Amino acid sequence: MYMEKFVRMLRGQAFGVAIISCAVASFLFPAAFTSWGGVKLTSLVVPAVQLIMFGMGTTLTLGDFVRVAKCPWAVAIGVFLQFLVMPFAGFAIARLMGFSGELAVGCVLIGSVAGGTASNVIAYLAKANVALSVTMTCCSTLISPFLTPLLMKTLAGQFVEIDVVKMMIEILKVVL
Repeated sequence: MYMEKFVRMLRGQAFGVAIISCAVASFLFPAAFTSWGGVKLTSLVVPAVQLIMFGMGTTLTLGDFVRVAKCPWAVAIGVFLQFLVMPFAGFAIARLMGFSGELAVGCVLIGSVAGGTASNVIAYLAKANVALSVTMTCCSTLISPFLTPLLMKTLAGQFVEIDVVKMMIEILKVVL
């Protein structure tokens, strides 16, 4: 009786339970998450991300993007806030926690980069507007080669030297 209720309760939480279980397992047994049968699991990251994005893309229709196009302000505000709130939050956390050097730069960098697959997956799992999330990710990715280096120079440049032009070129290579 109690086990049946417990299983029913867990059914709605399966994804969260799976994530927590994998996190605990990877912490306790890190070697199991680095290679299998001589194959480095890092080589599977790009194909896995591509598969996830393709899967989410198949759930979207042209009508979803038409609805997003009818309210471009939602995209503009989302992208603007992403490049305003997130980098400054990273900077504030680095300052409040007393981080210096690479740790502080890492905090700022995490906040300064464009959204990615994870944000789209969370939007999908939350049954949110995935088309809006994908559109915002696309827009922020396209402007990130310019905004990320400038934000890094402005905020992280207080901790280490930042070469804006070199960073722009490297991000452009990744994006293109």
